[in-house]
Amino acid sequence: MNIKIIIIAFVFGLFFSSCKEEKKTVVKNDYSVTIEGVFLKNDKLQVFYLIDGSDWKDENSVSQPIYASNEMQKIVLHFPEKIVPVNIRVDLGFNSTQSNITIKNISVKHRSKVINGDFEKYTKYFYPNEFVTWDPNYFGYKLSVVNEKYDPFLMGNDELVIQLVKISDDYNL
Repeated sequence: MNIKIIIIAFVFGLFFSSCKEEKKTVVKNDYSVTIEGVFLKNDKLQVFYLIDGSDWKDENSVSQPIYASNEMQKIVLHFPEKIVPVNIRVDLGFNSTQSNITIKNISVKHRSKVINGDFEKYTKYFYPNEFVTWDPNYFGYKLSVVNEKYDPFLMGNDELVIQLVKISDDYNL
């Protein structure tokens, strides 16, 4: 009788092990922006993505709160699926008392392709607006209020647009 139970258990084990579902690898069209920096006060980062035939608008952005730290922070913001950006703008915060920040890296990733902005290479792809100036004493950016307005950001330039096309060339919906 013990042999019958063993055989039945073996058959059931064999049956259930052969019915396992195969795992499929799904490749997502996932763009992300990685920002590494020092933010001395609580704030919020917002990254805008410009898509073909559109303007810069809040609906085409992702954001994340930043918590004050003297240490370098790595923030990764993911764009929604099926978004193919033609340019990117990084808003450096909303807290007008945030007077200085240090940025080490702004990189853009799509699947396995990366526009590497680490170790300040991002300055090749982004330029600051009038609210952002280089502060050699701080060795970082000074964020300023100009004409009673505060809107510091780094705008993607023509080189970033070219690189976005290169990492997007294999994109198919």
